[in-house]
Amino acid sequence: MSTVFLPVRIEFAPGRSGGIGEDLRGLGSRRPLVVTDPGVHRAGLLEGVLASLREAGETPVVFAEVVPDPDEACAARAAQRFREEGCDGILAVGGGSSIDTAKAAGVLATNPGPLLAYEGVNKIPNAIPPLAVIPTTCGTGSEVTNVTVITDEHHYKTPILSPYLIPKLAVLDPDLLKTLPPQLVASTGMDALTHAMESYTNRVQHWYAEACAMQAMRMIAEAIRPATVNRDPEAIGRMLYASTLAGVAFTLSRLGLVHAMSHPVSGFAGVPHGLANAVLLPHVMGYNMVGNPEAYAAVARALGVPDQGSPIRTAEAGVREVMRMNRDLGIPDRFEGLGVTREMFPAMIRDTFRSGNIPINPRVVTEADVARLYEAVLTGEAPV
Repeated sequence: MSTVFLPVRIEFAPGRSGGIGEDLRGLGSRRPLVVTDPGVHRAGLLEGVLASLREAGETPVVFAEVVPDPDEACAARAAQRFREEGCDGILAVGGGSSIDTAKAAGVLATNPGPLLAYEGVNKIPNAIPPLAVIPTTCGTGSEVTNVTVITDEHHYKTPILSPYLIPKLAVLDPDLLKTLPPQLVASTGMDALTHAMESYTNRVQHWYAEACAMQAMRMIAEAIRPATVNRDPEAIGRMLYASTLAGVAFTLSRLGLVHAMSHPVSGFAGVPHGLANAVLLPHVMGYNMVGNPEAYAAVARALGVPDQGSPIRTAEAGVREVMRMNRDLGIPDRFEGLGVTREMFPAMIRDTFRSGNIPINPRVVTEADVARLYEAVLTGEAPV
């Protein structure tokens, strides 16, 4: 059986963020908390958004204190601002950290703390305030997902899942990505590719998720190089759209071993999430493909790889294509220089197996397997 529940309205158009004021009024908000990070604020990306809110008679309150890999304290500060200012809705403008913070602040605005008591699935008792999202990267997918991820005091990236966390509105405005640095287009784009690929290849069979994932992979394969290298505006728009498709896919069918391993890499070494995924992806593909060779062969074909005569050979060619993609995008092929050390491995392996994505990974995985994969990425051993 498959269920499709998508309460989010998705709007896509260049310049579309200029109409966000009327959108928020339609959601019943007159005093929204605008959650963002200092970089987005300094880049001036809020100017048009705030102008639209004020033109619509809104009185926005800006919280521009989001930190990378947000923790409970960051979410609590945003929730406190929401309460002190008498806000009645939330607008997230930014990447995954801003969206995660906005969702978590919404939880604390309408539910008792502590926030991390809601770890897991469907533990939030009360709906959060109306939430709209304007993503400024092409990777998170969080504008359509039912999850927020908050880092705890032990560096564990704690997942909280609930239908209440699905935004009411996602506004996809590619104009806001024009100034995104190329390395962020690359790493967030590879994050989106990982979302789509893991959703498509894991043990969960979901027809709608598979369709969204396949289209996302095709679009990313065509667009990520011109979006990153040539700064092509149309390609950047396609990357943004593909990221949202991938977000829909993994909301419905979840992920796999790449994300189970990458969250500890980010938690302990501070490696940005998309970059951690990108470096791990070809290694995990090489490990996983024997668990579902037909699916990984389909992935390879979506990436533009010709059929190689058998599923496993086609899947191997797909791994090599992802390696080429990383190289073309300037993404490293190992952990060297990213702050990851062998001393971190025991704790990283422990946290890998706390992930709910381990049971649905296409291949049964052991701690020894994860140790070997981390070692291979540390030394730069070839995935296939």
